[in-house]
Amino acid sequence: MLNHARWVLLLFGTVVLTEWLFIPVPKTFMLEQDTGRLSGFISADQSISFQAMRQKLPYFMVIVKAEPAVESVVGFTGGMRTNSGSMFVSLRPLAERNESALAVIARLRAKLAKEPGANLYLNAVQDLRVGRRESSASYQYSQLSDDLAALREWEPKIRQAFAALPQLADVNSDQQDKGSKMALIYDRESMAHLGIDVADANTLLNNAFE
Repeated sequence: MLNHARWVLLLFGTVVLTEWLFIPVPKTFMLEQDTGRLSGFISADQSISFQAMRQKLPYFMVIVKAEPAVESVVGFTGGMRTNSGSMFVSLRPLAERNESALAVIARLRAKLAKEPGANLYLNAVQDLRVGRRESSASYQYSQLSDDLAALREWEPKIRQAFAALPQLADVNSDQQDKGSKMALIYDRESMAHLGIDVADANTLLNNAFE
């Protein structure tokens, strides 16, 4: 009888200890690493020009460089979209900053939200990534539809619902359907009569929109 009571107490103690150890463990799909590196994605208004976008980058870089936990910053604009940019941040060794990369991102988030027409999303670089698509957030939610109109209707609704959740931050979308665009067709016969080369016309238009 005494041995039975000991086994019951031992089992009960094991259950209590397991639960006590389980509570403080982070409950995520994959634990966030602190590699000492951050990646940033700059997203601006879809109708912004490359020249205006290039002026946004120094603003963000000044704020990030002023962070005591940051050691160096490199950034550039352009790429697949004129309204985007990238930033790569190296943090000081963990012994010098005494706080995690996620804490640094949380502190920078409020400072980076003051630039009108553009946002910088920072993420801690991970050694192991899941998924093939590049993203400006740690997690992705993909919407699929055979009806493009329905997709464009529901995307902002779902994004706003996610943004309203206090557990989520930096909710954004990669949908690009609000930019202004114009199609030009050259009258090559008239250009030939006037001696205007297509390359010269392209250069003239590029200079006109700078």
